[in-house]
Amino acid sequence: MKRTVSIVLLMLILAIPMVFAGGDKEAASTEKAIRIAEQVPGLITPGVWDGQAFSMNSSIYEYLIEINTETGALDPVLATSWKTDDGSTWEFSLRKNVKFHDGSDFTSEDVKYTIERTQDPTIGHLKKQDFAVVDSIETPDAHTVIIHLSEPRPTFIYQLTDYNMCMLSSDYDYASLGESKPMGTGPFVMQQLIPKESASLARNTKYWDPNLPKVDKLLIYFVADIDASISMLESDRVDVVPFVTPVIKNRLDKVEGIKVISPYQEQRFVAMVTDMEPFDDNRVRLALKYSMDPQVLAKSVAQMDLNEGVYYNETPIMNMLAEYKELPLRGRDIAKAKSLLAEAGYPNGVTVELYYASDHPFGKELAQTIQELAAPAGFDIELKGYTRDIYLSQYWLNVPFSITGWGGRIDPSMLLALAFRSGGAWNESHLSNPAVDALIDKISAEADAEKRTGYYHELQELFYEEGSLLNIQVPYLVAINDRIVDYKQPLTMLPQYKYTDIK
Repeated sequence: MKRTVSIVLLMLILAIPMVFAGGDKEAASTEKAIRIAEQVPGLITPGVWDGQAFSMNSSIYEYLIEINTETGALDPVLATSWKTDDGSTWEFSLRKNVKFHDGSDFTSEDVKYTIERTQDPTIGHLKKQDFAVVDSIETPDAHTVIIHLSEPRPTFIYQLTDYNMCMLSSDYDYASLGESKPMGTGPFVMQQLIPKESASLARNTKYWDPNLPKVDKLLIYFVADIDASISMLESDRVDVVPFVTPVIKNRLDKVEGIKVISPYQEQRFVAMVTDMEPFDDNRVRLALKYSMDPQVLAKSVAQMDLNEGVYYNETPIMNMLAEYKELPLRGRDIAKAKSLLAEAGYPNGVTVELYYASDHPFGKELAQTIQELAAPAGFDIELKGYTRDIYLSQYWLNVPFSITGWGGRIDPSMLLALAFRSGGAWNESHLSNPAVDALIDKISAEADAEKRTGYYHELQELFYEEGSLLNIQVPYLVAINDRIVDYKQPLTMLPQYKYTDIK
């Protein structure tokens, strides 16, 4: 059986590079092409884009601003400058002579359309809550946009770095074409898309910066199996593989011509759904927390010491952020965990299923470690692992206990309304807590940085006592051929391939 699987896997690896028109001619071409092994995407239309296919979408679409990977500052892209009063009114000056891939001009009407589209009920836009604060939008000329908010939002500009807020054409039918013919102003143009298999992107010859991009093509292969992706990298069939595990990193560290980098930390939220048994009782949530050992989690999941590459807390705020408040680790207390379960009506323990993406880095190891740590406290955890596309489309948001990979946000308030406010589109723990909602609203509206940090601290204290998650932060690892230079990927999770070259 193992031999059969190996043969099938080998055939898959050998076949993948032939999906593009040209086959061997592609390889023999003098064109510069970066070859990327991506995870299999779900939805790719901005607004409902589920956070996969980052290499593809971030190269087709663009944003008003981007994060500088060296300084962390906001850099101009489609907006050349911006200003605000108290955070209630935001004025943007737009770059001139920018064309969409279909030849149409990028203007203020497109910015207006992109933002107003967030409130279209037929779309189910994932940023609907965050942009509900937009009261009106003025477009006094083709290159000026004035956004009026119903209340101050001093960090509103960071909402425009969210990967679902790329600028779209007001004249393009994204409802019909977004999944098959994605189209933006980005440095690369979609040339060929085979759903779930591959995408070929060509250099945008009419890009507004004549010096970018630096390569002619991006050849993207959608590969569900990380081992298959690494085999392609080792056999020089691809140049970049994201979402590498520490085990694979240790192996590749010994391979000449390949390096593994970590652009940032990302999060694994262990979510306990608050309106489903057994986690609708806070005593059960606390019992699980008291059964955990963060040091064991760090060692078994990532082969690293706690706080030396892996971080742990019980709140939505990453340890690396300025808004983070350090709260004491509980310490593993099995007797207390058992007592809490008994108080909640489970004197003989409780059975629960834990869902996770089996092909996503750290998911399987984290699920197994949680299962083992929680067992002595009385948790009988059955593991339910599925490939990430199936997990996200069929189980996530609908099960009582889950592990999901979350990218960080440069401004954590971007995550709060989406994932923890009542009715949030990605509220995986089904949290509906008036005190949490009130603090999220205060954080969003507070102009004074010190007061805003105080609200963040209150929110974290609340999560510590009755929250619905564990937050394990792990390194995001990318394996790259040494020929690839200037690979950039900020905390927004969007690779900036326009700067990348081949030496």
